[in-house]
Amino acid sequence: MPKTIFGTSEKSNFILNMNKSTVEKWKNGLLYGSIIILLIGGMVITLLEKANAFMGSFLYVAGFSCILFYIVLLLRKDIKFKDTPAAFLIAALAVLAAASYYKVVLTDGNSAHTSTALLGETGRYEGLLALLAYFGIFLLAACVTKRETVKKLFMLLMGAGIVQAAFAVMQHIPWGFPSNFRKLPSILLLKNVHLASGLSDSPIFYGTFLTIVSGIAIAGAVWEKNAKTARFYGAAVVLFFLTGLFTSSVIPLIGIGADIIIITVLTVIKRKSVKFTEGILKTPLRRLGIVVSIILAVFGIVSLTQGIYLRDKAIAYTDAFNRLFIVASPSPINEESLWEIGAERSIEIIKDEPILGVGPDLMATYQLEREELRVDSIDRSYNEYLYTAATRGLPSLIAYAALLIMTIVHLCKRMKGSDDWYVFALFAAILGYAVQAFFSASAVTAAPFFWLIMGLAYSDNS
Repeated sequence: MPKTIFGTSEKSNFILNMNKSTVEKWKNGLLYGSIIILLIGGMVITLLEKANAFMGSFLYVAGFSCILFYIVLLLRKDIKFKDTPAAFLIAALAVLAAASYYKVVLTDGNSAHTSTALLGETGRYEGLLALLAYFGIFLLAACVTKRETVKKLFMLLMGAGIVQAAFAVMQHIPWGFPSNFRKLPSILLLKNVHLASGLSDSPIFYGTFLTIVSGIAIAGAVWEKNAKTARFYGAAVVLFFLTGLFTSSVIPLIGIGADIIIITVLTVIKRKSVKFTEGILKTPLRRLGIVVSIILAVFGIVSLTQGIYLRDKAIAYTDAFNRLFIVASPSPINEESLWEIGAERSIEIIKDEPILGVGPDLMATYQLEREELRVDSIDRSYNEYLYTAATRGLPSLIAYAALLIMTIVHLCKRMKGSDDWYVFALFAAILGYAVQAFFSASAVTAAPFFWLIMGLAYSDNS
């Protein structure tokens, strides 16, 4: 008898009795589509400027489509939940996020608070639904079974990165291209400032996105055997680094710097195991030397021609106060750094709500409702780990840290006897993200790409 869902017939028969080739096409298509949908969403919010309300919608379409198809794979018994140990940590994160949300529903009673916990703060949209969407993208990406699919996903990510970089260049040129970070009050310290944010809705979040795609691009430039493809990856990472300098944020320097260090270590470890037959750069170490040399040259040229000014605190307050109006006015005499303020506020919240936090995306609301915390209120910790603990509790932080550690250890084991650069790329991108996460924040314009590559770390042929 054909398989059915709950005893129904035709439609469920079609879903459950698709051949493996069709299932593979649907699965891969949803992952490819997720990148494209998120890219289109970024274009909409960037070009229309006031269309922030659409930001979460694109993520929900991508993430919940992945969740539904993952359930189909479970019902078909193409996969087993227990076969991916990381899935149990994802389930724990989902349960804890839901518990944090329902704590707000049951104990607060304020409809504005419950709405924020579900949909996210205005302009951020990283509430419970967004978190579940991330987890769905992770789970479906972990079901990838073909190396060719990973390769195509990497190329799509490169395409998304190049499109964002093109927008970043146009935002940096003083010619009136749509940008939320031009001559706003908090950043008048920079004359005629035109900060690049790509399609990521903030220069800081754009730096986070660049960390992800640069880890992949550097690995491709160094390890890809096809010389033309390697040159493409090399050109991409130089472009990413250049536009990162246009952000006036330290995040691209930290993230891409971490990517370079990680790939350098891997290249030294593997230097004797791989040689190329095409071109004059016949070893990964030589290729890496060229990439790093060009990046240093770009840094020098930009420093000499326009200067490099890091203004993360001003960017954060311009973003949250001047643009989104979701925090109180910053104090003009507070000399603390963005990360000191974020850490202090987060620790205060964690002390008050250690188990389930204040609720998804409710950090700003918590401070605005307490007189002693209103001044210099901030909607993000600019430390993803502290932010996770503050908004969803210490158990969520523990589960998240365990997932990161498990993934890094898993990739280390895969790299031991392998010269497959896709594994190195995933390792660099994930570890690079984990490093910059101490200074940045999760955002719906960057985090989905991170959860995608995290899932790919568990794919059969990554």
